[in-house]
Amino acid sequence: MKVIGNLTKDAIIRAVASEGLTVTQVIGTPVVFETATTNNVDIAYDSNAQKVVIVYKDVGNSNAGTAIVGTVSGNAISFGSPVIFEDAEASHIRITYDANAQKVVVVYQDGNNSDYGTARVGTVSGTSISFGTVVVFRSAATIPYDITYDSNAQKVVIAQRYSASPNAGYGTVGTVSGTSISFGSDTQFNAASTGRVRAVYDTNAQKVVFAYEDAGNSSRGTAVVGTVSGTSISFGSEVVFHSAQASEIGIAYDSSAQKVVIGFRDQNGSVNIGKAIVGTVSGTSISFGSATAFGNANDEYIAVVYDTDAQKIVVAYSDTSASGKLNVGTVSGTSISFGSEVQFESGRSDYVEAVYDPIQKRVVIAYKDVGNSSYGTAVVTKTGYSAASGGTIADGAPVIVNANGTVSSISQSAASVGTFNTYSATEISDSGSIPSVVYDTNSDRIVVFYGDDANSNYGTAVVGTVSSGSISFGTAVVFESSKTQFISAVFDSSNNKIIVAYTEYDDSRAGNCVVGTVDPSDNSISFGSEAEFAADARPKSIAFDSSNNKALIVYKDGSQMANARVGTVSGTSISFGSNNIWQTGQTNEPQVAFDSSNNKFVINYVDAHNSDKGAARVGTVSGTSISLGSEVIFHTGTCSSMASAFDSTNNKIITVFANNGDGRKGTAQVGTVSGTSISYGSAVVFNAASTDDIAIDFDSANGKVVIAFTDDGDSGKGKLIVGTVSGTSISFEDPITFRSQDGRFTSTGFDPDTGQTFVFYSKTVSGTERGEYVIANTVTKNLTSENFVGIMNGATLDGTNGEILSSCSIARNQTGLTSGQTYFVTPTGALSETAGNPSVTAGTAISSTELIVKG
Repeated sequence: MKVIGNLTKDAIIRAVASEGLTVTQVIGTPVVFETATTNNVDIAYDSNAQKVVIVYKDVGNSNAGTAIVGTVSGNAISFGSPVIFEDAEASHIRITYDANAQKVVVVYQDGNNSDYGTARVGTVSGTSISFGTVVVFRSAATIPYDITYDSNAQKVVIAQRYSASPNAGYGTVGTVSGTSISFGSDTQFNAASTGRVRAVYDTNAQKVVFAYEDAGNSSRGTAVVGTVSGTSISFGSEVVFHSAQASEIGIAYDSSAQKVVIGFRDQNGSVNIGKAIVGTVSGTSISFGSATAFGNANDEYIAVVYDTDAQKIVVAYSDTSASGKLNVGTVSGTSISFGSEVQFESGRSDYVEAVYDPIQKRVVIAYKDVGNSSYGTAVVTKTGYSAASGGTIADGAPVIVNANGTVSSISQSAASVGTFNTYSATEISDSGSIPSVVYDTNSDRIVVFYGDDANSNYGTAVVGTVSSGSISFGTAVVFESSKTQFISAVFDSSNNKIIVAYTEYDDSRAGNCVVGTVDPSDNSISFGSEAEFAADARPKSIAFDSSNNKALIVYKDGSQMANARVGTVSGTSISFGSNNIWQTGQTNEPQVAFDSSNNKFVINYVDAHNSDKGAARVGTVSGTSISLGSEVIFHTGTCSSMASAFDSTNNKIITVFANNGDGRKGTAQVGTVSGTSISYGSAVVFNAASTDDIAIDFDSANGKVVIAFTDDGDSGKGKLIVGTVSGTSISFEDPITFRSQDGRFTSTGFDPDTGQTFVFYSKTVSGTERGEYVIANTVTKNLTSENFVGIMNGATLDGTNGEILSSCSIARNQTGLTSGQTYFVTPTGALSETAGNPSVTAGTAISSTELIVKG
């Protein structure tokens, strides 16, 4: 491939078409973390501290159980000082990370205490780690083979074997509290001798999977599915995944394919080849495809990890005849395919374990380097790509350079959602429990407000940082030490504050406000003094007027009448103008949005004294008061579950609701403000079944409306749908299920920095409503503000054929250009006279077919 023009991006030196790539692995330099014989190595990633934690037996220090914190930077890793968590012999050491408690949990066999099964909770701070009290989870000789974290139940699960005959396998559930941990009773999953158990959590099925060697059944490879409930675990039937002896087992969960992948040593013969097999969890059982070899012979100490960036399975292992190796696998359906083995350590490597660092997008392998005095060692690897033939970039098409150094055409895909995560262990379970989500554009943080059932329903807030498709949260902060309902929050862009309106249930349902200030340094939020805006305020909504720097709260009072008040923030306080009763009859579900093109508020509501019709009014702020135009009925049938948002691309108000008169179908209408009134286009159905818990937001990065809802016509599944406004109508893409089980009390938020929408909701877990969220991408783009490099000159078919016309060169293969006009690259790969999002300049036209390229 040849590059024409003044192109300076290093990656273009190896410019190739991105289609048809083969996977490669970049290996960093191995780093010693323990200069003594090191056994029983394991590794975990602490997503709060953004560090890896390695635990091991320090043979050079009386076999003490030891931990060390590692910091990954690119393909390198550095370590703090080792910390002893067991100053006598510790064996069978395993570690996991509890995302809810933001702690690591270490389990081990305590040789100084009759080989009892023992656990300790660790807290990472900087490059060190400290541990809580020692907790015995079984007062008998026990081998804790593995530990994993169940994010649905917010519990850790230990897979263990009793050391007394018949060495049966058991599972135990642990609950972290502070720096300690408590355990439920053991549950048997295999009555015979059980070897090398490995555990993983399947986030799609919400189940724990154990894989092990069943010595009571000819040492066959066996798996079982576990369901955590409270402090106990129950198991389905055992399933054989390999009908011969299977040892050295490793396991991981592929969140893209939603499959479990088990690696094992096939001892059916003399060569002991490493193999992998794909499992699909269904209910309390698991089924398997066919096994595929990833090694050649004598493979042991097998570790399996999922690389979420590359969407690949990475298997690391020791080839006892040669070295430490890895292989990269791709799951497709119920099978997995591998490339060629790659060496990460030239000498023999024992106790191999691996973890994925989602921030650095690297796999970290920890092991005992037998070839270097058996020292504890770690190495960082990065899954990359190299060129293969078969791809095509069209003649005249804009070209981008990708993060892996390849070039490709520009594309964008349809909406997608990630896997669910938790933000709160519990949440109130009545209609007041709907979380309110705000994005603070000053601190670039998302803030969630909710009532915490575990803490007397107190009003609570938690601040999160968005990174790599997930959110890391700080410590929850109470803003109201009383039962709190009907929370609604908004960001004040003038004062860089968040205004929170809520009902204080224990104070005669008083309507109160507090002003919050986010501190991004530690993901915290502080609040000013409480201000009352109403003696009795039921469901409410709040919006911010960016032209007058005022907030408007709309609500219904104890007499069911509709009210509105204008609020002004000063420092960490808020004051209110006089109250405006804008509807004397019963009014339900008032919702307010701000139309920034007309500098008007639009209030949507259910007019209960007028047969529950859908209605709207336009409001104008003057000083600290608001005046409202006449009522406009936009839906003459009965409706409920109303929500609204402003489309700043088309300058329209989008109102969504359940059409009660037509089977509660999910319905949307587009409103246009004119003066002090508003008119609506025809109703459009987005869900042709009973619809509830509707929330709406606008994706300003892509000009799309995003609606989240509960589809009661499909078993109460949580769904998301993307809409595009055209004129006074709206069209929708196919819906996406973000929660396959009942998810209620939905709320949405949008991050304009990353272009991602957040769906927060409550999910019933063991009879308690718990806070969960998913992250959705309205579209997935490969164009950024920096990666455009030029125009393709002649179609390229592979990495050796074609030219890129880059900076200051002339592309003479265009059509329909206007001379003297600046052209932009759109996210779909076209040229346009209008800038897209991101705004990327392609160049200036000098004729209808020629463009001076700006790379």
